[in-house]
Amino acid sequence: MTGPAPVRRGYAAPLRAVDRTEVLSEGPSGTRFVLYKTVDPEDPYMEGHFPGLTLLPAVFVLEALRQAVTGLVGADEPLNLLEVRSGRWLAPMQGGDEIRLDVTVTPDGPGRLRVTADGVRQDGTPVAAVKATLGDRAAVLAARPPEDPPPAPDDGPPGPDYTGILGLLPVRHPMLMVDRVESLDPGRRITVAKAVSGSEPCYRRMADGLPLSRYMYPRSLMLESFGQASVLLWLSTGTAQGVPVAAAFRDCSFFGEVRPGAVLRHVSRIDRLMENNVFVSGQTWDGDRCVMTVGALVGSSRPRERVDRAMTAAP
Repeated sequence: MTGPAPVRRGYAAPLRAVDRTEVLSEGPSGTRFVLYKTVDPEDPYMEGHFPGLTLLPAVFVLEALRQAVTGLVGADEPLNLLEVRSGRWLAPMQGGDEIRLDVTVTPDGPGRLRVTADGVRQDGTPVAAVKATLGDRAAVLAARPPEDPPPAPDDGPPGPDYTGILGLLPVRHPMLMVDRVESLDPGRRITVAKAVSGSEPCYRRMADGLPLSRYMYPRSLMLESFGQASVLLWLSTGTAQGVPVAAAFRDCSFFGEVRPGAVLRHVSRIDRLMENNVFVSGQTWDGDRCVMTVGALVGSSRPRERVDRAMTAAP
């Protein structure tokens, strides 16, 4: 006896990031709705994110907004992130937590929607506050990257090899999104390569016959990959203690489409280093195309008991 056939996806996505939505109001000036997502350790990518401590990656909140608004507007093509104007991650989201996001969507020009969201856990603890812009495919293709030339190949010393990366980052397959450190100037700058493979879980169970546009690599994963490169740079300073987590994103912009076969090149720089916190910025390139700029990523190093409530509750 066989079970139901698996649901085929219409576009690349790392996981089903929305369990249900409730529309509160809608009209020409905007729409308000609530979305819910329970953090499931069995979801794709989750097994490799902090093994032994299931935490929802901050970028999957952005993915939830993308999926929910795409469904809400009934777009023929999926919407995509154009900008993350600001995103703050206020408390951990662990396995079993139900996250509620209160979302407002307003028009922002042709093919563009402004999205604001505030998230809480089921116990009422605030977990996220996001301001982002989503756009249709025409808006994605219209976004113009900065005119800066691609960075020259680095002549600096190489960083850790793959086994060294495994020894440093608290992530594993398939959530490990750093393939090679091309160069590392400890405490200052890192250049990292990430190959986009068609065998990644975000392409799993996609329906046959879809146009190439549906295979666009999720921008939430691109931002996660940049964040992992930045953690490697931070760890090179010797100042990060405890569990490194994303605390905030600001002024992130995306350009063009990235598909399987691309090799992303993240260039991350430390702008400021404080006790238990780091501020980085940088760009991501696909060949000579700039596909993402990060104005600021704030990392925070927290004691494990602050991110694992099971330790706090233990006798």
